[in-house]
Amino acid sequence: MMSIAVLANIFQSTVLLAILIVIGFWLWPGVRLDSFRQNMFSLRDELFDYAASGKISFTHPAYRLLRQSMNGFIRHGHRLSLFQIVMGTLMWKSFGDPPTFDWTNRWNTALASIQDREVMAEMVKFHQRSTMLVSERVVLGSPVLVFALAVCLIASLFHLGWTSLRSAFNAAVSATTARIIDPRLLDEEAARAAA
Repeated sequence: MMSIAVLANIFQSTVLLAILIVIGFWLWPGVRLDSFRQNMFSLRDELFDYAASGKISFTHPAYRLLRQSMNGFIRHGHRLSLFQIVMGTLMWKSFGDPPTFDWTNRWNTALASIQDREVMAEMVKFHQRSTMLVSERVVLGSPVLVFALAVCLIASLFHLGWTSLRSAFNAAVSATTARIIDPRLLDEEAARAAA
């Protein structure tokens, strides 16, 4: 027969496990999504402030495309998961209708039309930061990709010579995402979602 102490330990462990399951599967994903959207909102606000400073016109195609992409990521951030990306890629390959990369082509054309090289570089940085937020969302939301990230992070730290943990983390996230899916596909999905 079990003692009261053993039953109390079993009850406490069961309650703690239930709490951890609720936090891990119900609360934490919502917090991650809210954090992603808030970070994307902040980046979009920085882009707006940059345009408001007069460095690029609000009507310039590069500004409009980047803002459209950010809006799509904000609106459909809940769909940024490994499962959704793999399923979308499989659908494209199954139906023999590969993506046309319309957004990417328009983005490159819009960037080429910017006369000031500093402005062009800043717009590229805004796009890279947006892509990094999306990559972090996708990679950190999948246990499989978290493991791949750990491997890439260790490899990046050795490759970079332990210079910067943040730059190694960013390089590992980018490498992990790029191995799974073409980052241009994320932009295409965001543009489609924002339309």
